[in-house]
Amino acid sequence: MSYEEKENIVNIFSGLLISIGYSIIIYQKHLQGQFDLTTDFNTWGIIFLIFVGVSIVARIIIYIIFHIFNTIATGKEEKEVSDERGKLIKLKATRNMHYAFSGGIMLAIIGLAIGMPVYGIFIAFIISGLLSEIVDNGSQIYYYRKGV
Repeated sequence: MSYEEKENIVNIFSGLLISIGYSIIIYQKHLQGQFDLTTDFNTWGIIFLIFVGVSIVARIIIYIIFHIFNTIATGKEEKEVSDERGKLIKLKATRNMHYAFSGGIMLAIIGLAIGMPVYGIFIAFIISGLLSEIVDNGSQIYYYRKGV
């Protein structure tokens, strides 16, 4: 398995782990009555901002740990080499990610138009972002194995 494939697998699992963990914590606080997620949209904005910060810090830590373990396991340090094939793979994966995210946002807006509660659009944004990230990394894995 190539270094890029391993990195994308780590990215998928870290994204899932961080999103699910943060969602469970927020949902528990909602159940305890610390805030009402059904009517307080200001709180949703704060939750999003905190999630972005937590996600960035957690991913940096996970990437550092991944690179350390990968270097120990393989005995060699991987250098970031960007060739034309890698750029094309990332470009196609980014295209797929944008399609997935746009589709998720459109489904959320359609849901809102047919009567979905307003807080549902925030949940749809989170799910759409997570799924588009999985599509991006999954596409990269697919293209690295298939070849472009």
